[in-house]
Amino acid sequence: MDKIKQILKPLFKPAIAMGAAFAIGGVLLVLAGYDVNTAFKALWDASFKNLRSFTVTINRSSPIIFTGLAIAIAFRANAMNMGAEGQFLFGAIGATWVGLTFTTLPGFILIPLMIIVGAAFGAFWALIPAFLKIKYEVSEIITTIMFNYVALHFIGFLVRGPWRDTGQAEPQSFPIATQGFLPELLPKTRLHFGYFLGILMAIGLFYLLFKTYIGYEIRAVGLNKDAARTAGISAEKTLLGTMLLSGALAGMGGAIELGSLHYLIEGISPGHGWTGIAVSVLATNNPLGIIFTSFLFGALSSGATSMQRAAGVSASFVQIFQGIMIIGIALATLQTMKKSPKKEVKQELKQGLKKEGVA
Repeated sequence: MDKIKQILKPLFKPAIAMGAAFAIGGVLLVLAGYDVNTAFKALWDASFKNLRSFTVTINRSSPIIFTGLAIAIAFRANAMNMGAEGQFLFGAIGATWVGLTFTTLPGFILIPLMIIVGAAFGAFWALIPAFLKIKYEVSEIITTIMFNYVALHFIGFLVRGPWRDTGQAEPQSFPIATQGFLPELLPKTRLHFGYFLGILMAIGLFYLLFKTYIGYEIRAVGLNKDAARTAGISAEKTLLGTMLLSGALAGMGGAIELGSLHYLIEGISPGHGWTGIAVSVLATNNPLGIIFTSFLFGALSSGATSMQRAAGVSASFVQIFQGIMIIGIALATLQTMKKSPKKEVKQELKQGLKKEGVA
């Protein structure tokens, strides 16, 4: 029972933030003159009304869960990786290359290969900012943000140049091999395994962070680098490994999205990397919490257009809900930080290190 409470405790604040966001959002809708019942009903119907809409919501959640996990693992090590968007895009590039090159491979080999190469491409795109941070103390915030735009323009070059399908009016790549298409899990739907693989990755990441020595090193470095170094932990190696893992997770998301879309376009990500930051922050960087927050954001994404069509509510109003949630979590986190001065954090870290047998 205590273990269950310990696991569910981090989900309490996000749940409160979600409830507050919808309550405040409802008030704002009333003040703006919209029909709240119609708007929320449209949001619900578009996301959960039937099997078809529910599977669309699951698919919409798939890329977000991977970028959310990518951000969470980086933030746990106090690495401000703002480049999940670019790493996601590079993962899609890697998967496209595999799908266009190895056209004779059977699906059960090609699809895993696309995901693996996508993860490798994402990790590579995180490697350079990590190296610059470790070697020259260059801010990873600046480099990862700039790398997002480099990745986006590189896709633009590919879909307008060597990979362009000239039979299409809009710039896009040739379709990948048909055996590389993600299989449909249910007939008459486009449901694929992406979100479910993300759930497995979230569980694995939770185990890594809280049940292994490697995870303890990541959290120790995130709490206090100096104390971690005193305990014999290499902050530089930990930062490098964490950034590579973060990039790989985002790259996996890009590869899976490519396998669902079947070809590469500049708009393959409408901002999944940036949404991943919100998803992770809302879940307080807890991998298990990201399973739920990514699904929530997927539902909001599915229902945004429906709200606009049924109640005349601007689709951008959904971003207000998301913003209110993030503000609520930020305030709760700020309050926690005020109650935990640096000295207490250092003491907690030292005690933890002794318990783990490090010191």
